[in-house]
Amino acid sequence: MRIIVLILMLALALGTAQATPLQGGDGNATVVIFGATRTPLEDENATQEILKVDVGLMGTENASYQLVDADNKIYLPGLYKPLSSGKQLVLFLVPKDSLFKLINVTPESGKPININWWATPKGSNERMVLRYYGITDWLINPDEQGIVVQVRVQNNGTQKLIVSPENFTLLDQWAWPYRPTLGFDLETIEPQKATSRLLLGFTGISLLSRPAALAFDNGASNQIIIKFERDYVPLSDVAVYGANATKNAAVIVPTPAAVLPTSTPAAQNVAVQAPANETKVTKKLSIKDQLAASKARLAATKVSLDKKTPDTNGTANSTSSNASNSSSSISV
Repeated sequence: MRIIVLILMLALALGTAQATPLQGGDGNATVVIFGATRTPLEDENATQEILKVDVGLMGTENASYQLVDADNKIYLPGLYKPLSSGKQLVLFLVPKDSLFKLINVTPESGKPININWWATPKGSNERMVLRYYGITDWLINPDEQGIVVQVRVQNNGTQKLIVSPENFTLLDQWAWPYRPTLGFDLETIEPQKATSRLLLGFTGISLLSRPAALAFDNGASNQIIIKFERDYVPLSDVAVYGANATKNAAVIVPTPAAVLPTSTPAAQNVAVQAPANETKVTKKLSIKDQLAASKARLAATKVSLDKKTPDTNGTANSTSSNASNSSSSISV
């Protein structure tokens, strides 16, 4: 029972910690996209990762999905994970660091519904622009949770800007601060230049805490705070379709779908790949296996990152991992 409760708590946080829900309908069916997170594959050299989209359906039981990235490539689901009360997780295998612009949902016996994806949240002060690309991995064990997030910093000033993991603070729904325990090497950013995407890891987070905001120089007079639910907004139609296009215009002819390998942690205990127009799996994911995989990944992430950049102060402020962007979206 304890394990089930912990997984349900994580599912609740997953659906609410990232963004304002996206919604669309065809007059009969309604689709709500609550959020999305990414899970890295076991192979640290992999160039792809699993995107889990939390979807709610009303007025229909089944639907097919197409995810469109910023380059107009289309990805079809590899797996479906039924939840309760009309909700499900739709899993896509996508390239790391990819950005998306819309998701197309076609309800069973309904019309296609195009829903604009989220824009990349950003905040700024007189020195810099901070972009937040979301959660790249979410780890849990019976006593704590940990998350890895991805950011980019742009120097808008006229002098060099020095950035380190210590500049960042994760805030939960009660504004309780969590400091990074895993991170990147000190970055010196030249004027009018920007970093690549940087990874920050936070561990030791209470199971009752829901990640709600990321702060840069928290408490300072020029602090930047990105609030996940407030600052995730849908992309404009112009950003998605272009200035002269309409929202219902066909996007592109689909490219071959990415298929989830059944050897990955997220695909354990699923017997076959679900077809694109069917939201059922032949066997449910094992709760015990998911918990064990998350716990092992949390431990492995700590060890791997510590090895890549040993901390001279004796704490776990180490380097970036191979995990990549979550809740990906187009920068505007």
